[in-house]
Formats: sequence, structure tokens, C-alpha cells
Amino acid sequence: MTRITHTPDEDGEIDLIELLAKLWRSRLILIATTATGLILAGFYAAIVPKAWTSRATLAPPSFEQMGHYYLLKTKLDEAPLFSRSDNKISTNVLKQSTPVNQITADTELGMQLFESAQLLLDTTPGITLLRPDGRKQQLFQAQTSAQTASKARQQLTQALASVNQRLYASKSRELRSQQELLRLALLAEQKNIASLAQTVRAKELTSTRQALDSAKRAGLVQFEGSSYAGLEAPGMHYLLGSKLLQARLATLEQTPPEYPPRYYEIDAELKGMQTYSKIDADNFSGFQLVSPPSLPTQHDSPKSALIMVLGAICGLLLGCLWALGREALSKLCIKVKD
Repeated sequence: MTRITHTPDEDGEIDLIELLAKLWRSRLILIATTATGLILAGFYAAIVPKAWTSRATLAPPSFEQMGHYYLLKTKLDEAPLFSRSDNKISTNVLKQSTPVNQITADTELGMQLFESAQLLLDTTPGITLLRPDGRKQQLFQAQTSAQTASKARQQLTQALASVNQRLYASKSRELRSQQELLRLALLAEQKNIASLAQTVRAKELTSTRQALDSAKRAGLVQFEGSSYAGLEAPGMHYLLGSKLLQARLATLEQTPPEYPPRYYEIDAELKGMQTYSKIDADNFSGFQLVSPPSLPTQHDSPKSALIMVLGAICGLLLGCLWALGREALSKLCIKVKD
């Protein structure tokens, strides 16, 4: 008896041919399910609202955009109360011939403004802020999506303007608080200086009155010595005589206390603070637009071509399962009947 054997390759080839033959016999089903998948995918792609994405590229603010804020902030920070040297632009930079609008505020102050703007963008509904990844994404990019291209650009423009307005209000409050704190500190320092000067004057008045009383009791009217040396001590003042002491007392009572130079410096600083102006809202920004909000030329979703391909593949796979399942079911029914 002869036994016929087949190699695995031959078996595999026969199985593949049989599989293709089964699918060919059910080609009408495959065509129908594939066409149905394409139709359903096309219908889905047609009814799903389209999303258009507008994008804007951002960078830290230029010196022109934060110049007024920087000058006012620096003027306040120069006070000993807020003295900091790590957030000041070198005066050499400001004296360079480079136009102001080309000087990037690459300082801590400029970066603080930009970071504040980033936080506000992160908390703005509908806005996505993409940060540099060191590879494809080199700059910060803000984006938002809408059902039309013009609406997407309008929403992003309004969101960026709103962020600037909120940042302006926040920094204005911050500067007002800092200015008020500095004013109160200067007033307190000046009050302490005045109190100390008045205390010294009160001691001089008391000492002079005591010396005058002692001179009157001793009957000393005129100074009878040849030199004032050794009369600096308060206990020796009575030797000046009642007439001289009386004149000195009258002078002390009629003239204000002598304040040190710092008292008048504080006066000048307080008057100077009254000239501080507010931040110019029209020339203030927490970022500069490297590229303004774009008007998208094509929608980002849905991906119609991808949806159609996936629909056709799903329809084809469903048709294959249906054809093979029907073939297997037919064989099973025959075996059951046999």
C-alpha cells in the first residue's frame, strides 16, 4: 500500500490556495462588506464636526514690551528694602546702540513675566501650551481648536489678549503693593529718625533748664571765665551764666530739632514716589509673538482619508470572517448530516 505524504510547505501552499479559493467564491460578500465599510466611514467623516487648529509661537518679552514695567520695577527694587542685584539689566546693555525693540529681556525679570504668562495660558480653558522639547519643538507654541478656521484664530487671539490683561492687572497690583510697602517703610524710618532727634532735643532742653536753674541759685549772670574749655559736660553748663543760658534756652524752644541728612533723603524719596506712573497697558506684554495666531488652511480632524481606509479594512475583514464562517458552518452541517 502506497502512503502519500506532503511536506509542510506543500501543505501550507495548499491551505493558502484553498483559503483564497474560499474567499474568491465569496467575493461578492467581500465587495459588499468593503463597500459598506467605505460608505459608513464616509458618512461618519461627513457628519463629524471638523476641528480647525490655530497656532501661535511665543517667546519671552522684548525689552520694548516690558520696558516701562522694568524701569518702574527696578526703581522700586533699588530701595534697600527690596534690594536685589540678580534681576537688573546692566546699564551697559541699555547704552548699546542696538534698537530697544531688538533687546530681548533675557533676565530673571523677563523670564518671570514669561513664566507667569505660561501659568495663565495653562489655566485658560481651550488653550494648549506646547513647550520646547529640544528636538522638533524649539519654541513655545499656544494653540486652540474650533469648528471654523476664522473662529479658531479669533479664539486664540482673544485668549492671548486676555492673558496679557490678566497679567497686567496682576503686575499692577504687585507694584502698587510694593510701592505702598516701601512708602510705609520710609515713613516708619523717618518717624524713628524724628523721634530720636526730638528725644535729643528734649534732653538738651532739660539739661539747659537745669543749668539755668543752677546758675540762678549760684548768682552767676555772666560767664566769668576766660575759656569755654571743659564746659562741654552737662554738669558744667551752669558756669555759662544765666544770661547766656536763657538765650540758649529760648533758641532751643523756638527752633525745630536738627535732623540728620537721612531724614531729608527720605523726604525726597517720598516726593519722588509720587511721580511714579502706572504701567502703560498698551506697551506691556508678558510674551512676544514670534508668529501671530495662524489662519488654518485645512482641518485637523476628522482625518477623512484615514477613516475611509480604516472603514474599508474593517469591512473587508468582516467580509472575510463572514465568508470563512459560512464555509466552516456549511462543512459542519454536511458532517452532521453524514
